[in-house]
Amino acid sequence: MTLEMLFATATWLLLMLGFFRRRNRHQHVPLVLSAILGDICLVLYLDFTRRAVATALNFELSTLQQLHIGLSSAALLLYFPILFSGVQLLKGREKFRTFHKKLAFTALCFRSLGFVFMFSMWKT
Repeated sequence: MTLEMLFATATWLLLMLGFFRRRNRHQHVPLVLSAILGDICLVLYLDFTRRAVATALNFELSTLQQLHIGLSSAALLLYFPILFSGVQLLKGREKFRTFHKKLAFTALCFRSLGFVFMFSMWKT
């Protein structure tokens, strides 16, 4: 397993812990913020060191690898409205709760599936 895969595993675990601690705001917020920031930093690192975005756009990878990229990218894009709605909830704007929950659960599913397909990128 590569160092990048270990880091991605750590961020996924933080995301899962944040999900299971969602009823405790003081634990949920730092856990998911750390996971989201970690995921964003990992994508930036992979793009700068391996030109990951250009590689993905060339569609030269296997179907499983493309699934990993597509699902992980979808989760990453969902992080931004999730962060926005989370900030609104922290400000007491409860009307964002349903939106936040649905979007966050969708992103968690995408990220979890992307995590599983990440192992298709592992070169022995």
